[in-house]
Amino acid sequence: MSQVSGSIDAVINNGVCVGCGNCAAFAPQAFSMVETEFGLIQAERVQESNGHSEGKICPFANSERNEDYFNRDYQADSTGYDVGVGFYRSVRAGFVNDTERRLASSSGGLVTYLLETLLERGMISGAIVVSSLEGASGRLQYSLVRSIHELRSARKSKYHMVSHDAVVREILAGNDNDRLIYVGIPCGVKAIKLLAAELPELKRKIKYTAAIFCGHQKSHAFTEYVAWQMGVAPSELRGIDYRLKEPSDDASKYYYQVTSETGSLKARVDSLKWMDWGLGLFKPKACDFCDDVTGEAADIIFGDAWHRKYARDYRGTNLVLTRSKELEMLLVEGRDAGEITLEEEGVQFVYATQGGNFRHRQEGLLSRLNYYKLSRQWAPPKDVSRLAKYKHNPKRDRVYLSRHRISALSHSAFLEAKSRENLAIFWQRLSPEVSTYYRVSVSYSSRIRSWLKSCLSYFSRSG
Repeated sequence: MSQVSGSIDAVINNGVCVGCGNCAAFAPQAFSMVETEFGLIQAERVQESNGHSEGKICPFANSERNEDYFNRDYQADSTGYDVGVGFYRSVRAGFVNDTERRLASSSGGLVTYLLETLLERGMISGAIVVSSLEGASGRLQYSLVRSIHELRSARKSKYHMVSHDAVVREILAGNDNDRLIYVGIPCGVKAIKLLAAELPELKRKIKYTAAIFCGHQKSHAFTEYVAWQMGVAPSELRGIDYRLKEPSDDASKYYYQVTSETGSLKARVDSLKWMDWGLGLFKPKACDFCDDVTGEAADIIFGDAWHRKYARDYRGTNLVLTRSKELEMLLVEGRDAGEITLEEEGVQFVYATQGGNFRHRQEGLLSRLNYYKLSRQWAPPKDVSRLAKYKHNPKRDRVYLSRHRISALSHSAFLEAKSRENLAIFWQRLSPEVSTYYRVSVSYSSRIRSWLKSCLSYFSRSG
């Protein structure tokens, strides 16, 4: 099969499918979604087709309708522009004032608050959200929910890949008067807008889009890896809660809770091995070719306010960047009514909370593209004007490429560990590369400071 640059077949055959499900929703006779042996959700061509629009709906094949293309829709209503963020209206930090609802959410609870408000006011008839797939060992699915109760059962972080092809088919076959909001990570929002551009009925029904800040996606193996460290083998895993809050001095010190047939176990994230998100364990290859940090195609984007100003409150605080005036005003009205707290922040606050994400996604993209070009490997097409916004930092090439290798190796290493029923094999296979990564990513001065700190700690204890 030919691999024309920018074709869906090139994306699939080179392992750069992000598993969004657009192709299977658009041409179900030609594509299906499968879970690979590595726990990755990927598209699979099942028969040839003559659909000339196939490449237009794939977020990693279509470089013309990129994030800049969709972000320009917000220009007229914007109050600011930033080269890395795009057009936007405001940046805020906040949370719901009801402590019980705040604790039951991943961060500050503002995503659920916005969706509930839209439903209560009749502005939408349903929300397209990610929820747990019952009896599927922590796997996920996109669902169309139409009540407050259903919304609350779907809240909290979901880390691994999920396809929206089935829910799109449900929407297309459903109520003609539906008015919906789509909630997803940045590449998912871009994907649904690409699909809506080719399916007028879908475009008419999806009234709003909301994005969630995303460092990168994970395969289902990540869920198994977390559970296995806690004593629940992959074959015994029944479910997972990725964000359980308990009193601490830092919002980032949350807990994972896993469920098996014999009960549930929990562990704080920093007590588990290799939870550093920068390592990129179990990351789909596609994520290393995505440069959208702020959901530039979305009406609004939410995340964690990982900043010293808010991080000490273990109950969680949202970072919110708005582009839609209508959705922004719903939050402002909620603040004025005393239902939520909102603090004004500037665009630099986005960089303060997402600095590593910007560096890896944008600066690091140039390192990876340069490497793929020199090694004559296929890479997804990227718009030249978009790439021109970023600066290549050759001094960090080794850091970004080490992460890329770790991600690729983690899939096969974990599969081997599972086949031999020994998690230590995973650590043994990756340890050399992880050690290299930390050696090249930590500056010499930082290593000296760390060594001095450990020496002082040792002498204070021995004294």
